[in-house]
Amino acid sequence: MDISGVTELYLLQRSRVPLWLAPDSLCTPTVLNPQPQLIRAAYVLSPVADGMPTAKAQLTTDQCPLFAPTSCPDGPPYRSGLIFAFDKEMGGMSWQDGPHIRHGDRMRLYRPTKEQEPWMWMQDWRNQRPCYFLTGTGGDGALWRMFRLDTDAFHRTVVTLAPVLFSAGCPRADFSKLSTRSLIVEVEEQYAELSRAIAAHSYREVVTKAKNVVEALVSEKLGTVARRHDLHQDLEHVKELLDDAKSRKSCGWTDLEYHLANKIRLVHGQTHPKSPVQTGRPLRPEFALSTVEDLIELLRIWGFSEI
Repeated sequence: MDISGVTELYLLQRSRVPLWLAPDSLCTPTVLNPQPQLIRAAYVLSPVADGMPTAKAQLTTDQCPLFAPTSCPDGPPYRSGLIFAFDKEMGGMSWQDGPHIRHGDRMRLYRPTKEQEPWMWMQDWRNQRPCYFLTGTGGDGALWRMFRLDTDAFHRTVVTLAPVLFSAGCPRADFSKLSTRSLIVEVEEQYAELSRAIAAHSYREVVTKAKNVVEALVSEKLGTVARRHDLHQDLEHVKELLDDAKSRKSCGWTDLEYHLANKIRLVHGQTHPKSPVQTGRPLRPEFALSTVEDLIELLRIWGFSEI
């Protein structure tokens, strides 16, 4: 027996190894062989940044929903599976253990979610809102976006998830060639905080730290560190240099550098509280995280990183 046709799933918590069971033809909970892979999966309420703490907390509870991977027609990095929701605790249970019947144990019952049930993520999906699940553990989870929602022959919902890729970390960077010790220290700290924001899934903070690093490096490159210039003003000057045929070749800037830095600045603008009202849409985590690759490319171009 495997999990593909299961409509009830029992967890027997033992002192040694927990066991997963499902009813046999006589409705007796029977040990599944092989034991299925089940992953804790908490729905992230929108907006994602605000819903992340609640999802992380849910991952640590016994009532957390479970994701049971099934075959995925799309292949890696996508994954398809069933969502099992906690139903109740049950005591005094009898169960089949190979040729033996055991009695008097306590189990947790899970049931697969079905299309007619009012789960928040189903409602959000039907309303064409982006839906995200956090899997793993509260401190080291992975964020997934719902890519597709299907219903199988048992009316169970089958979800297909796409990874929201958080870089494992930023490449090693050397800022020692910056002009002042105070600037070196500040940029190093901002860059370290960027790595911590990536690990914490704080995608808005990722954009903020990427913008801060770029702002410092652009001002260093232009020699405006000591002036009260922000990134917008500095990039306006870069654009003037590139648009002038006389200075374009000798200014030390390329269109790619300008556009990568300006994209980071523009995405940072979408982290402001009023941005969803002005744009009519929230900042997507995937789009926010793309600024990490933009920053890494700039670090390579400017000689601060070899990776």
